[in-house]
Amino acid sequence: MMHRAIRPRRAARRAWGSGLPARTMLARTMLARTMLARTTLARTTLALTTLALAATAMPAAEAAGGSTGSSAGHLGAGTVATSGVWASAGGVRTASAGVRAAALPTVTCRAAEGFSRLTSGPLFRLSDSAPLGAANTMTELGQVGSGWTGTTFAWIGSGGDGVVYGLTWAGEIKWYRYNPGTSSWRPGSGTVIGRGFTPKTKVVNISLGGDGRFYIVRSTGELVIYRHTGRLTGAATWANSSGWKIGTGWTASEILIPNGDGTLYRQYQGALYWYRHTDPALGAVTWRARQTIGSGWKFYDVLPAGGGVLYATEGGSGTVRVYRHADPVGGTKVWAASTGVVKMTARPDSYGITVDPLACTAT
Repeated sequence: MMHRAIRPRRAARRAWGSGLPARTMLARTMLARTMLARTTLARTTLALTTLALAATAMPAAEAAGGSTGSSAGHLGAGTVATSGVWASAGGVRTASAGVRAAALPTVTCRAAEGFSRLTSGPLFRLSDSAPLGAANTMTELGQVGSGWTGTTFAWIGSGGDGVVYGLTWAGEIKWYRYNPGTSSWRPGSGTVIGRGFTPKTKVVNISLGGDGRFYIVRSTGELVIYRHTGRLTGAATWANSSGWKIGTGWTASEILIPNGDGTLYRQYQGALYWYRHTDPALGAVTWRARQTIGSGWKFYDVLPAGGGVLYATEGGSGTVRVYRHADPVGGTKVWAASTGVVKMTARPDSYGITVDPLACTAT
């Protein structure tokens, strides 16, 4: 969440290219272009924060198989305008075969809430009543905002519990939270919680995992995690204002799909890779060996819903499918649903969808 025009106009994914000079500060939500168009959302005072993007003392995690940043990269869970047509609509083939790991986790899901914005600015609320259930269970619940254009936001992403983050072309990360009980936006919506995340010049890839965790690729190729601790309130507070650098060598040519608990999926050149790292807040990061768990992955966007559940949007058609990797912690190539269950068709004049990264839990 979160993204480029499905068919016509500019696309808005999460990768904006690489090789641009790095600056400082924190950024992570949805890139789009200068000029902040108005939204119907309440805008209270903009809380300024200067979250330095400078590397921390934490060493880069050089994981086996390039988990610290192989030769590719991509703007993570966000989406930035690049071209008009979503990448190719190649079907996701994740070989259902594979060695079945012992004690695979049980996954439970709540309704997966999300949002979809049209190129002309309207923002719609979405809900998948049964993420692991039958087909076509994701529906639009109505328009909840306007002014969410590609010139206002380069990227937007769902944070769960009605939270929406938006990244402006000026490098500001804005926080919003929708209250379905009152059909309105909570006080403080529109607050700036981070600055300096300028698309292209500072940030070339962005993704959003569970619990306010942003995975950002800087223009230097560094992979950095930032955690917004004010996710539910909109407070401009972060666990580490300078972020945790956990890898190097990442670019704007891949899609990053963070589970939020250390598991990181990566779509690159038709393959889906699995990575897992330790919690950077506890010390130097170590990585498990990278695993290839799927082939034929050429989606316009892929989003995490937690517990190994992935929402993948096809280019061109806008078909949104749900896949479930059955071993998100161990990384074995075992899929509970390897062909994907069709959940909805995104509007052709939209930037795709966003989805709650905390909707599903593996226990």
